[in-house]
Amino acid sequence: MKKLFSRLSLLTITLFAYGWRLHDLTRQSLWRDEVDAIYFALRPLHETLSMFTASAQNGALYFVSLRPWLQMAGSSEFSLRYISVMGGVLSTLLLWRVARVLLRPSDEPGAWSADTAALTAALLFACNPYQLWYSQEGKMYTLTTMLALLSTWFWLMGIWRRNIGRNWRNWLGYFVVTSLAMYTHLLMVLLIPLHFLWFWIAWPQSRRRWRGYFGALAGLTLPYVPFAWWHWAMLTSDQSMSSFTFTPLAQMARTLLLNHTRGFMPPGKLIWLSPIFFLGLAGLLMGVTELGGSQRATLYRGLPLWRLSNWRRFLLIVSWLILPIFFIYLISLRQPIFVDRYIIWVAPAAIMLLVLGLMVVWRNALFLSKPLTGLLLIYVLGFWLYAGWQQKNTEIKYDIRSAVAYVTAHRAPDELLILQIPHLEYSYRYYSSDQGAAPFEGSDARLGHWAQGLWTNNGAADAQARIEVDQQMRALVAGSTSLWVLTSEVEMWDRRHLMDEWLNEHAVLTDKAEFHGAQVRHYEVTRL
Repeated sequence: MKKLFSRLSLLTITLFAYGWRLHDLTRQSLWRDEVDAIYFALRPLHETLSMFTASAQNGALYFVSLRPWLQMAGSSEFSLRYISVMGGVLSTLLLWRVARVLLRPSDEPGAWSADTAALTAALLFACNPYQLWYSQEGKMYTLTTMLALLSTWFWLMGIWRRNIGRNWRNWLGYFVVTSLAMYTHLLMVLLIPLHFLWFWIAWPQSRRRWRGYFGALAGLTLPYVPFAWWHWAMLTSDQSMSSFTFTPLAQMARTLLLNHTRGFMPPGKLIWLSPIFFLGLAGLLMGVTELGGSQRATLYRGLPLWRLSNWRRFLLIVSWLILPIFFIYLISLRQPIFVDRYIIWVAPAAIMLLVLGLMVVWRNALFLSKPLTGLLLIYVLGFWLYAGWQQKNTEIKYDIRSAVAYVTAHRAPDELLILQIPHLEYSYRYYSSDQGAAPFEGSDARLGHWAQGLWTNNGAADAQARIEVDQQMRALVAGSTSLWVLTSEVEMWDRRHLMDEWLNEHAVLTDKAEFHGAQVRHYEVTRL
């Protein structure tokens, strides 16, 4: 009966995770990065395949695997983001599986069962607004979480399963999944040092499996070879080879803490996060006391697993959360690379610490233990659902979709279109299409007479920059009596807005439309 209840509960959580991620999936426009994902997937195949060996190219496997899906299902916003939805749902299921191993409670009276702990972890993950956000974005980040969990599951089974005859399958699975993870996102290579540390944390249990693990580890050097030379060049270069600025460790921790606890809802008072912080701290400081390690447990298809002490299991969880962040900080001392979403796959460890915090309260709050635990769980779930609803219904992504629709509806075919920043070209080509299997075909005709906006962030003095802008703009608009300008993220290209200044002096504004993060203007040229 308990097993049936557990399976039904897991099914309910899975269906909820699917529905919550599917709801309002296309409400917001695509980011530039999402449009890039479609372009990289559908451009000539040899160009995408070249990313596997080109330096500093990221996500090659994601784009290659996205190609047949978009060709079959079309390139709509729904089709693109649906892959991320499924990545988030599968991650929920995999976290339940991994948590049943790592959150094995003690045998003391009143302790939670493994099923209760794992189901709670899956429920928290399903509701988390940060996971919801990336489950509704057309990029590879929920897939990296899914692959990290699957790689970790194979590692755990390889170390803990007692059936030696079939253990090679776990190590083969570990090798394949970890290789796929590296080609899905470059920083997934950090799984390798993380699991290497785990090998020593799990000692002496891991000693019985050293041949299988080190065989898989040796095999992973082969898929890493294409990255090795430019990784080394990046780390040894004295010049910046990334577009990021250095982020101090404290700021990294703050960013990750806030994003994982409130997602991208509008900022509010931190006091609302205090119950989440309390549970995380309780799990970090006292969670080890809630884990069991003296018994053998049936965890996988009736096969018994080796023993592992509670503090070793606890260290596996904590190191999963901390070590990737610390590695990125060390790399950033040479080349800044920190972006919070790059290590989204530490979230399962954070969720498990929250579950440990709930377990601590359950057994240590005396006569208030059960109601207090229930209230804390309900609060966290309710707050996260509210945060998810807020970020769904707040315009966060720039509304390029509506801006392009406005231009295409009002622009005459022969009128000049200036795109600032120039990268909006791909968004225009995409959103002016039928979003079918080949959205970029025929886009030259749809784009028509157009030009890139001016780059003025070259450090030139204002007077010299204005002279250069005047020369370039006169050449740009020569022969045009009217023109359209579509702008977004202008500061990336023209921080001083010198192009706008020139247009205001030499043309008359006749139409204007404002959208979130984007602007459309129509000018009649009067002076040249």
